[in-house]
Amino acid sequence: MSQEDKTTLDLHIEELIADGETTNFGTRTQERRQKARISEPFPARIWGVDSGHLPFNVDGVIDNISSTGFYLTTPIADASGSEVKLIVHLVSGPSSGVTASVQGRVVRSELQPDGKYGLAIAISKHRLL
Repeated sequence: MSQEDKTTLDLHIEELIADGETTNFGTRTQERRQKARISEPFPARIWGVDSGHLPFNVDGVIDNISSTGFYLTTPIADASGSEVKLIVHLVSGPSSGVTASVQGRVVRSELQPDGKYGLAIAISKHRLL
């Protein structure tokens, strides 16, 4: 893939990895994901409509991210299938990073042991701010 074919988010994530960020693919022997993934806690604000058709606007933490999707921990209830919007600060050091506006669809929602929900979100649009 040439540099022209990569999205801005692809390039920023690759830059974070090159700057010493590590990926954590767990204990699987073969990774099925095709994009590099960063396993770092990035703060995010997420809003949308949950499965009960109620609007929400809450803070959450992105547990891992790639240029095509991410996994977010948040206190909202099931929002599977919902369209959501986020503002996320991709921190790459104590005083640097970039803020992104992201739109996506919740493809999976999992109740966590601590009572929060883990949301797997596929990115449909993004813009670096």
